[in-house]
Amino acid sequence: METRTARLGGVMGVWEAAARLETMAQELRAGSLALAAGRVSVELSPAVMLDVEIKATKRPDREGIDVRLSWRPPQPSESGARGEF
Repeated sequence: METRTARLGGVMGVWEAAARLETMAQELRAGSLALAAGRVSVELSPAVMLDVEIKATKRPDREGIDVRLSWRPPQPSESGARGEF
């Protein structure tokens, strides 16, 4: 499978940024998350359990927050039934 990366960046107002994050949170809850940037779009299917990393940084000249969510997609060999019958 190929690796695709869609990266969205730039300057936007705090209300627009918050609205974008709220939309992403709603999509995450619904089980499907999409990001399009230019000609590249990526659709993701989050797992039930996520690896979450949130980092806040404050310097004299700049503040920021980095949020990283990652997960392992389900493998075709994995089935809902486990163990022996």
